[in-house]
Amino acid sequence: MADTEAAPPNPAEETSKRRCTCIITHPQDDAERARAQAALDNGLATNDAHGVFVACMQLLQPCPARYEVVAR
Repeated sequence: MADTEAAPPNPAEETSKRRCTCIITHPQDDAERARAQAALDNGLATNDAHGVFVACMQLLQPCPARYEVVAR
């Protein structure tokens, strides 16, 4: 085992493991997205403007942990 070298990290795996560091955390998997959608549905049903706002910010904003910024 002394002669084996570690494999270089796969960039695709590193991107998928990065967590959101935004002030309003974005969902990173299907379970988190379902919870944010349920919070949005609840906010709409209970007429909670702040809950709707936060859920929309979670669901609609692009997240740098998930998407790569394209320079133009």
